[in-house]
Formats: sequence, structure tokens, C-alpha cells
Amino acid sequence: MKKLDSTKLSKEQQEFFATHLAYLATVSKDGIPQVGPKQSMKVKDETHLEYLEKTQQHAFENIKNGSKVAVVVADKPSHTNVRIIGTPKVGEKDDNGWYPVVISIEEIDE
Repeated sequence: MKKLDSTKLSKEQQEFFATHLAYLATVSKDGIPQVGPKQSMKVKDETHLEYLEKTQQHAFENIKNGSKVAVVVADKPSHTNVRIIGTPKVGEKDDNGWYPVVISIEEIDE
């Protein structure tokens, strides 16, 4: 992967996120990695991603404990991928009992 000079998602990268399943990686306070799919992940704007934390399990606990995140979307046939490193912020619980999580993009790799 090549680190890009920008922390803003291009239109092509935004479309890539819209059409592929995103995986979110976090780390526990004890250094244990955790990764899982996030079907609700979307581009909020060119410098932020957002998803709804529905399960409130390992990733949610890790984020509440200060974990940074990595988000990866990939297309196996074309060997194309985008990785985001960022800082998440948990919002207020919505009417469904889910928490919106906004990720501020700090690094983009392709």
C-alpha cells in the first residue's frame, strides 16, 4: 500500500467505499486486535467516515477505550483497496439504540 499525500477522499475513493464492504479494525487496551465487517460504513464527507455501531461489542468497547481505527475496503478481482487510519468519535444513542460513530481521516493508503 502506498500512503497518499491527502487526507481527503477523492470522488473515486468515495464511490469505492459506497460499492464495497468495509472492515473496521481496532485494538483493545491490552493490545488485542479486533476486526469485523461494518455494512453501515459510509462516507460522511471527504474527510470523515461514519457507521452505526449496532452490536456494541469488542470494537465499540475498544473505541470507547481510546483505540484508533483502520478501515479497509478491497476488491479482490482488481486488486484494488483503500485503507483509512483515523480517530473515531461516538455520538449519542439514536432511537434504535444504535450509536453513530464518526471517523476523522488521518491517513489514506492505496
